[in-house]
Amino acid sequence: MKLLTGLLMSLAIGVVLLLGALEAWMSGCASADERGVYDRSALQKVDYSDLPAPTTLRARDGTSLAVRIYPSASRLVVVALHGSAGHGRYYHALARYLSGRGRATVYAVDLRGHGASGGRRGDVDYVGQLEDDLADVVAAVRRERPGAPIVLLGHSAGGGLVVRAAGGGRVPDIAGYVLLAPYLGPTAPTSKPDAGGWATADMAKIIDIATREATGDVAGQDAVVVRFNMPEATSDYVLAYSYRMVMSYNPHPDLGRDLGAMRGRVLVLVGDRDESFNAERYAPTIAPYSPATVKVLPGVTHLGLVVDRRAAEEIDTWLGALP
Repeated sequence: MKLLTGLLMSLAIGVVLLLGALEAWMSGCASADERGVYDRSALQKVDYSDLPAPTTLRARDGTSLAVRIYPSASRLVVVALHGSAGHGRYYHALARYLSGRGRATVYAVDLRGHGASGGRRGDVDYVGQLEDDLADVVAAVRRERPGAPIVLLGHSAGGGLVVRAAGGGRVPDIAGYVLLAPYLGPTAPTSKPDAGGWATADMAKIIDIATREATGDVAGQDAVVVRFNMPEATSDYVLAYSYRMVMSYNPHPDLGRDLGAMRGRVLVLVGDRDESFNAERYAPTIAPYSPATVKVLPGVTHLGLVVDRRAAEEIDTWLGALP
């Protein structure tokens, strides 16, 4: 009984830490109470005047998933997943760069419950539904572009979702993975202990749900366990997350298994000024499980990484070397 209690409490504590890491990046995107933890200047310089209108794909349950497509003559396709609370629009500069150079067609996805996609804001029907949605997007790409090599790209918590999907085996035959400052879990050496205090977590509810989940009871996982400190008028971003949405972004407890399951080539980029993660710890954390290429970009922040030209050039070169 003491052992079980200890395991349950460890799970609960892990969930609390997870909330902070998942929420960290969004603080720079929208907050009426901006506290200067994140540098938003790079994102603010992006010109969205030629942002493509979203195309609608259907998930297996009929939910509409918004995808912005950046076409090119290349056979290669990059499917890009955003971080928590946001949407795929912030990939505009990177997607335009890759498609404009003829390197890849980019599908920038708004995940279920985010952006222009359908579903309940900040919620899923079950833990793992984001993986099923990703599998459905990839299946749609393969129908439209038979034989096209597909690369999964994820930033922050979106990177965590990519890692989780690899370990879950629901999205097979991927040619490569690009992880931009990826979230690798609450206890990973890459995660900083303080997310900056941008959200309010319901500690009692988290512990209760995590404890019941450990015994096989999944009731109540639709409950909101975190609220973001943003004004209600901020409609572009998600204001709250359910327990199961939080967990759907999270790599599995056996991180090494997830990392080892990425069978294609892997590129990891992170800025040395990242506010959420320890840049220098990615290489030693990943190396035992994957021969990934890990590069730290000087002077680049967490959000700045998505629009940094050096990052785009690194991705372009890496994609060009895919078999």
